[in-house]
Parts: sequence; structure tokens; C-alpha cells
Amino acid sequence: MDTMADLQETIGRVVRQERQYRNLTIKELGEKAGLSEIYVGEIERGQKYPSAKVLESLAQALGLDMAELLELMAEEIRRDREPEYTRVIGFTVPTTPDQPRRTVIKRIVNMLDDGEIESVANFSAFLLSKHLTLS
Repeated sequence: MDTMADLQETIGRVVRQERQYRNLTIKELGEKAGLSEIYVGEIERGQKYPSAKVLESLAQALGLDMAELLELMAEEIRRDREPEYTRVIGFTVPTTPDQPRRTVIKRIVNMLDDGEIESVANFSAFLLSKHLTLS
């Protein structure tokens, strides 16, 4: 398969994952983004290659900025190239489609008070003290 088709499929996968994570239907996402349900479905299936303007509309409808959407796509591309689980500071980052890594890590970091964690060692200690599970 060529690179363009791979990118189309990756974009579609990320849009679908984020839509499902927010419990939106294709129709609801289309309405929020000002796009037809059919077009959103084609994007999710990797059949259409969305323009930058369409990606901006989808990102906004998903409550993301463009940088976040592009970051999710980059993570998906990396995951395709290297599908093994990645170890990060004592816990396994999920690589399942229904739980994007950025979201899980962001959720953990948002639990912290300002200044609570000043080093990687402190962050590890924090995780151990909370007995966090990422399931």
C-alpha cells in the first residue's frame, strides 16, 4: 500500500477513535463540524483525504486544537511502525484503539497539584503512591 493511502487510513482511524472516545455518532460529529455524515464516514474509513480546513473543523468538533489532532496522528503512525507496548516511568501505556496514550497520560498529569512533581523520580513515586491502574 502506498504512503498516501496509509496516511488516509491513519487520519480516519484517529478521527474514529476520538469520536468514539467522546461517545459521538458519525452524524453528531458531522453536525458539529459542519460536514455531512457520509463525508465523515468516508474519512473514518480512509476513503477520503480531508483538506486542512476539514481537519480543523473535525478537530474543533472533537474539542481538540490542530496540534493535538496532529499529535494523535503522529502517535498512530509511530504505533503502526512499532506496535509493541511502550514502557513509560513504571507503567505500560495502552496501545489499544479505544484509549489513546495522550489522553491517559494527560489525565494522570492533570491529577497533580502545581509544583507537586519536580522530577521524574517524584512522578514515579506519585504513581506508586496512588496505585494507579490504566485500565
